[in-house]
Amino acid sequence: MLKSIKTKIIATVTVLFVIGITIMTTISSLQVKDRTQDTVIQSSEALVGGMSNIAENFLGQYGKGIEFLSTAKSLQSSDSNEAFRQFNEEMQPFLAIYPDVSSVYFALPDKSVMIYPNTDLGESFDPTTREWYERAATVLVEVAWSKPYVDAASGEWVITASKAVMADSKMIGVVALDIQLSKLDEMISSTEIGYEGIPYILDSEGNVISHPTLKGENVKERPDMKEVYASDSGEVRFKNEEGVDRLNIFSTIPDFGWKVGAVYEEKHIAKTANEMRNSMIIIAAIIVFATFAALYFVIKQIVKPISSMKDVMNTVSNGDLTVLANISTKDEIGDLGQHFNTMIHQTKDVITTVQQSAKNVLLNSESLSAIAEETSASSMEVSYAINEIANGAAKSAEDAELVAERADRLGKQIEKIIEKADMMNEIAHKTGAMNTEGKERMNEMKHSFTNYESDLRSMSVVIETLSEKVNAIGGVMQTITDISAQTNLLALNASIEAARAGEHGKGFAVVAEEVRKLAEQSSLSTDQVQATILELQAEYKIVTNNMKKTIGNFQQQTVIVNETESTFSTITSLMEKMQTSIEEVTSEIDRVVAYKNEVSETIHTMAATSEETAAACEEVSASTDEQLHAIQSVAQSAETLTKLSEELSIAVEKFKI
Repeated sequence: MLKSIKTKIIATVTVLFVIGITIMTTISSLQVKDRTQDTVIQSSEALVGGMSNIAENFLGQYGKGIEFLSTAKSLQSSDSNEAFRQFNEEMQPFLAIYPDVSSVYFALPDKSVMIYPNTDLGESFDPTTREWYERAATVLVEVAWSKPYVDAASGEWVITASKAVMADSKMIGVVALDIQLSKLDEMISSTEIGYEGIPYILDSEGNVISHPTLKGENVKERPDMKEVYASDSGEVRFKNEEGVDRLNIFSTIPDFGWKVGAVYEEKHIAKTANEMRNSMIIIAAIIVFATFAALYFVIKQIVKPISSMKDVMNTVSNGDLTVLANISTKDEIGDLGQHFNTMIHQTKDVITTVQQSAKNVLLNSESLSAIAEETSASSMEVSYAINEIANGAAKSAEDAELVAERADRLGKQIEKIIEKADMMNEIAHKTGAMNTEGKERMNEMKHSFTNYESDLRSMSVVIETLSEKVNAIGGVMQTITDISAQTNLLALNASIEAARAGEHGKGFAVVAEEVRKLAEQSSLSTDQVQATILELQAEYKIVTNNMKKTIGNFQQQTVIVNETESTFSTITSLMEKMQTSIEEVTSEIDRVVAYKNEVSETIHTMAATSEETAAACEEVSASTDEQLHAIQSVAQSAETLTKLSEELSIAVEKFKI
C-alpha cells in the first residue's frame, strides 16, 4: 500500500500541508497573543488612569467642600456658642450634599470641639493632639489629608480631611471631615476592565483600600508590590502563590501617593489567542480532510492510466505483442502510452523480419554445406599440380640469381666512375654559376656607382642653388634692417612731435612708442636671422668641398670596377671550355651505364620472375591448404548456422504477432 504512487503523493502533500498550517497557526497565535497583551496593556493604562482620576475627583470634591466650609461665617464668629449653634444648623444641608461624610469636626484652640452628628467623646478628648488638627495647623491655607484608617465604629476605611479656619490672618479653629472610602471602593470595583482583571487601590503604606478579596490587608512587602512602590507607573509580571502568571498595571495619585492599578491573569489575556488557535486548528483539520479527499479522487484519475499501462506491459512481458495501450489523456502518461504503442509496432516488425531471415538462413546454410563438400575435393587436386610447378620455378630462380650477382659487380664499378664524373660536372656547374653571379654583381656595382655620381652632381647643383637663395635672403634681411632703422627714426620723430602737441599728442606718443618697440624687435629678429644665414653659408662651403671629394673617390672606384669586370670575362671564357669537356665525358659514361642497366634489369627480371613463380606456387599451395581448411570450417559453420537458425525460429515463434 505504501509503495503506490497515489499513497506517496497524498502522504507528501498532506504532511507538507499540515506542516504549513501548523507553522501558520503557531505564528498567528503568537502574534495574536503579543498584540492582545499590547492592547490589554494600552487599554489598562487608560483604565488605570481613569480610576486614578475617579479617586482624585472623589477626594477633590471633599477637598473643595471643606475649603468652602472653612470660609463659613458661622465658624468665624467670635462667640463660640453662637458659632457652634450655626455650625449645627449648616451641617445638615452640607451632609446632604456630601453623603459619604460620616462626621464633621470643628475644634478650637481651647480644646473645645463640636462634632456632627453629635457624639460624646468624653471630657478627656483633646482634639488639638490629633493628627488631623496638627496637620491643618501646620499647612494653614491648604487642605490636610490623614492616612486612611479603619473606622472603629463602622469597620470601613475612612480618611480625614482638615482645614484651618482663618479670621484676620489668624487661625481660630480647625474644621475636619471623616470621609468614608466605601463609595470610592464601590466605584473602583464596578469599573469594567475586561479579561477578568481585578482593580485595586492601595494607600502610601501598602494598605488595601479597594480589592475584592484583600481589602484591609497590607501588601507592601510582597515582591510584586515592592516593584509597584519603586516607580510611579508601569507594569509588573509575577507569579502568585499558586504559580499563576499575572500582570499588574499601575499608576500613582500624585498628592496622596496612593497606587491605583489592575491585575490580570495572563491565561485570560491569552484566552483570545488560544480560542483563535483552536479555531484555526479545527479549520485546518477540515481543510486537510477536504484536501485529502480531493487529492484521493484526482490522483486516482491520474494513476488509473498507469495501472492500465502496467497490465498491458505485463501481457507483453509474456510474449503477446497483439495488445496496445488504450490511454487517451493529453499529459505525459498519454505520451508514454503513444510511445509504448510505437515500440510494440516496431518490435512486431523486428520479430517478423527475424522470422523471415531465420528461414532464409536455414535454406542458404543447407546449400552452403553442399557446395563446401564439392569445393573441398577440387582443391585437393589443384594442390598437387601446384607443387610440381613450384619445384621447377625454384631451380630457375637459383640460376638467375648467379648471373645477377656477376652483373651487379660490374654495375658497382661503373657506378663509381659515374659518381666521379657527376662530381666534376657539379663542380664545373657551381663554378660557372658563381662566375656568372660575380659578373652580375660587378654590373650592379658599376651601375650603382654611375647612379651615385649622377646623384652627387645633382646634389651639388642643388646646394649651389641653395647658396644663391641664402645670399638672396641675406639681401632681403639687410633691406628689413634698413626699414627697421628708418621705422625707429620715424617713431622717435613722432614721439618728439607728440611731446610738442602736449595733451593732444599723448595717444599718438603711445602709438609711436609701440612702433619704436616693434622696430627694435624687428631689428633684433633680423640680426638673429642674419647670423643664422651666415652659419648656413659657412656650412654650405664645407658641404660643397666634401661633395667634390666624394665625386673624385667615386670616379677612382669606377675605374677599378671596370678592370675587375674585364678579369671576370676572361675567367668565364676558360670555365665554358672546361665545362664542355666534362659534359662530353659524362655523356659517354651515361651510355655505358644505360647498356649495363638494361642487362642488369633483364637478369633481375628473369630472377624475379622465377622467384615470383616459385613464391606464387608456394602461396597458391598454401592458399589451397588454407582454402581446404576454410571449406571444412565453412561446412562446420554451415551446420552450426543450421542449428542456430532452428533455435532462432523456435525462439521467435514464442512471440504472438
